[in-house]
Amino acid sequence: MPLTTSAAAEEFADLVNAPVIQRRWVTVATGGHVGGVFWHTHKPALVLLHDAGSSARAWDEVLLALDRPAVALDLPGHGRSSRRGKGDYRPRRLAAALEETVRSFAQGGVPVVGLGFGALAAIAMKAKFPHSAGRLVLVDALPGVLSPGLRLWPTPSPVFANPDEAAAWLDARGAADAARTAELETEQAADGTWAWRHHLGSLPADAPTVLGDETLWQQLASLQASLLIRTDGGPLDTASVARFGAEVPDGEIVTIEATPSALADALRPLTH
Repeated sequence: MPLTTSAAAEEFADLVNAPVIQRRWVTVATGGHVGGVFWHTHKPALVLLHDAGSSARAWDEVLLALDRPAVALDLPGHGRSSRRGKGDYRPRRLAAALEETVRSFAQGGVPVVGLGFGALAAIAMKAKFPHSAGRLVLVDALPGVLSPGLRLWPTPSPVFANPDEAAAWLDARGAADAARTAELETEQAADGTWAWRHHLGSLPADAPTVLGDETLWQQLASLQASLLIRTDGGPLDTASVARFGAEVPDGEIVTIEATPSALADALRPLTH
């Protein structure tokens, strides 16, 4: 389990009482490695999964506000985690690699928080390996509802002369925080061009592209006491939220403002 200083640690180094932030990787049986960004030095009290086309760094502002031990993972094919040669990133196909990673990085029973596409992957993992994670927490995501990330990806993406061009490409497609996303999620190739770190922008032509798996409703309905956090003005419609309330045993629904601090406040009780 290699360990290095995370780029997030450098970004927040000037803060008073700056948190210790480190990156680790684990080699998984399904092939390649999965990486995680650890916040603070104690054992993680939360595991967090990001949206499609993003990375563990998407959680920086939330985790800074939360100020609790946690690990944010790079989903397979994202951030610093390995890509899959055939480009199969369907949630059910990610379950085994994520379960092995969660088991390596955090004690059993730790809540798993999924944002967007990461929430679908969390449902698949929790349903297949119910004892490897604690409470399931879904943020602005339910099966069959396209998250902001899935609205953008998979989309064939050009290469760029610099990250500013990548930010403009994102901005033209209505992406939020395009400049920071481009800064974090692009890398420079040997020929000087820039492309996305994640695989979704350059998937093979025959790769599965149906990532918003609506059939995961059956798995979600089998899980007890899941928590749905929806933000004001977020992607979830009234019908989907009502279906969650009707089909998920002991499910809880919380509505919050769409800010990192509000999400941190909603997650904090889960860390005790």
